[in-house]
Amino acid sequence: MNHYSVSQRLSPPSGPAAMILPTLILGPLALLLVAGGLEAISSKQLLGVVYCSGGVLILGFLCFCLALHVRAQQVWAWHLRTGRVPVFRSGGFWKGVLLGGAAGSLAVLGCGWFGWTHSEHPVYGELAVVAFYLAYLYGPLVIGVPAIVLGWAKRAWDRTAVPLR
Repeated sequence: MNHYSVSQRLSPPSGPAAMILPTLILGPLALLLVAGGLEAISSKQLLGVVYCSGGVLILGFLCFCLALHVRAQQVWAWHLRTGRVPVFRSGGFWKGVLLGGAAGSLAVLGCGWFGWTHSEHPVYGELAVVAFYLAYLYGPLVIGVPAIVLGWAKRAWDRTAVPLR
């Protein structure tokens, strides 16, 4: 009796067509936020920047997901061409966490410095006070959220890389 080793079964990735529904839902929302933010900048600069940054983040997320779908298709094509199961690198999550934590820490330090030095400025005073409160009250969130998000993104990016061998 022959016993064959159990191998990992691969199924094809969904491809860029899976981005249709998220793009139809999130795309107009992002464009609305960007357009509303550009309109709001004329009266309230801080609120306009917040709206615009939200729209840009949503558009960036959609572009990143599309890039992941395309890269997954390339990994699938490599698998079909070589017949081998890809083995992915490990440790990408922690590299992303370190990068995100460093970026968040720099953002908190920059907001704290800007708020500390420019709080009495006639033009940027209100923005400086908001930046200081952001750094003081929400510092752990400003450090932790980008760390987790960039850790996930780095892991996903590494999982969709075509193996060299």
